[in-house]
Amino acid sequence: MKSKRFSDEDLMKFADGELKGGKAMDILTAILEDTPEATDIAKRLAVFTSTRNALINSVVGNKNDPKQ
Repeated sequence: MKSKRFSDEDLMKFADGELKGGKAMDILTAILEDTPEATDIAKRLAVFTSTRNALINSVVGNKNDPKQ
C-alpha cells in the first residue's frame, strides 16, 4: 500500500527536524499506529533519515570513526 497521506517534502522536513506543530504530530501519530500505512510511512521516512545521516557524516565526518 503506497501511502500519500504525507508528502515526501513533509517527511523530509520531519526527518530534518524542520517540521513543527500539528503536521509533525500527525506524522508521529501515524507512525505509531499498528497499521500497514504506518509501516509504509516509516519506510518512506527511513529513506530520508538515512540520507540525512549520510549527508551529515560526509560533511562533518563520523566522530566515532577512529580513522578520522
